[in-house]
Amino acid sequence: METNILKQIFIDHWNPFVKKYGERIRPSVLKEVQKFLNCGNPKNGFKLFVCEGCHHTKRVPFRCKGRFCTTCSCGETEEWSR
Repeated sequence: METNILKQIFIDHWNPFVKKYGERIRPSVLKEVQKFLNCGNPKNGFKLFVCEGCHHTKRVPFRCKGRFCTTCSCGETEEWSR
């Protein structure tokens, strides 16, 4: 799976930013960004789907459903707008 550009920026720069400005960052922001960084990681759990016909399997990782996450919040915003 390809990492989106915003997530890659946070992967590359979040830890140094927190080291420098951590005391100024609200705990809720730290929590949301951490959820965003871990979103879609199969190490955090996944659902396994198996085709009964051909027995092909597909792992679908759990999502964070965070409001900051570009993957999860887009769907939530779209659902809310309906």
